[in-house]
Amino acid sequence: MASGSSSSSEEGEERVLSHGDVVLIRSDLAILRGPRFINDRIIAFYLAHLSAGLRQGGDGDLLLLPPSIPYLLSNLPDPASVAAVAEPLRLASRRLVLLPVNDNPDASVPEGGSHWTLLVLDNAAAPRFVHHDSLPGAPNLPAAARLADALRPLLLPSDSRRRKVAVPLVEGPTPKQRNGYDCGVYVMAIARAICGWWENRRGGDWFEAVTREVDADSVRAMRADLLQLIDDLIQDKAKANSASNNTT
Repeated sequence: MASGSSSSSEEGEERVLSHGDVVLIRSDLAILRGPRFINDRIIAFYLAHLSAGLRQGGDGDLLLLPPSIPYLLSNLPDPASVAAVAEPLRLASRRLVLLPVNDNPDASVPEGGSHWTLLVLDNAAAPRFVHHDSLPGAPNLPAAARLADALRPLLLPSDSRRRKVAVPLVEGPTPKQRNGYDCGVYVMAIARAICGWWENRRGGDWFEAVTREVDADSVRAMRADLLQLIDDLIQDKAKANSASNNTT
């Protein structure tokens, strides 16, 4: 199953890389070698890497959230709780927000979900949600809609809410996976395409970039690319630690 949240039974495993707030463990490397479902830790790691690499990321207009935050927002008991958690995120003032969505129906069950998709909050003009689902029929739409419902009250001024102005949820064009386990890789590949479009945007939206850059071949290659990225970061940290030790 796709992981909705990482299992506590993995806490004793060997840590291989600390990257920002994310700690990858040995079993994450085995997941990437596949064919296995991607867990939330790997998605959080890659989105943090993408965010750190954005040349224009300092303006704060593009926000990439780890899977734990959207999942929490979807499962809070009332709008006041959602508003309290979301307030530091400043969602209404962002141009784009990327929110990974997992269909785990029970927050008490780690790794209980079976599918990952990507919900994009687009505030370019009137706010809208765009859902990218790599399975035919968009089976994760109910989970995406639940998250969108939780966030809508935060996106419009109070007078708009009184007029019941809608913030639509639409399905975005999404290349389809050819197996039952690559949904999480599609989420990361779509996020990469959106970030690339963001860096070179000339207006319009990111749909063409997603359809051009994401397919079964690029997704297959992405697993190897991620393993190489992790290895490079491990080596860089080892060199930095060695240099630091040599100067003390």
